[in-house]
Amino acid sequence: MFTYGVIRELMRWIESNPHRRITVDDCAEKTGYSKWYLQRYFHAVTGKTLAAYCREKRLVASARMLVEDNVTIEYVAVQHGFSSHDTFHKTFVRHYGMTPGEFRQKCRE
Repeated sequence: MFTYGVIRELMRWIESNPHRRITVDDCAEKTGYSKWYLQRYFHAVTGKTLAAYCREKRLVASARMLVEDNVTIEYVAVQHGFSSHDTFHKTFVRHYGMTPGEFRQKCRE
């Protein structure tokens, strides 16, 4: 039987790897459960899809880097597993409602 401990451990693993583009396949391999079962159970426990949770953790880590480090936005995107600046930009805007540049400027004011 699946336990909440599996989900907690998986969440810790995802949070400790914000630089990786973790996929559902990676998570299934990590836990030893099927993708289908893991995704259903993860959603039932957290209320979020597994893919959305992974993406959110990468975005939070990237937002932190945008504010704390003096590096380019492209560098932040690459460091957090986004395939391109455009993908990062669109995903960031969808999540935060502003561009990475606007977010950086607003947080540094």
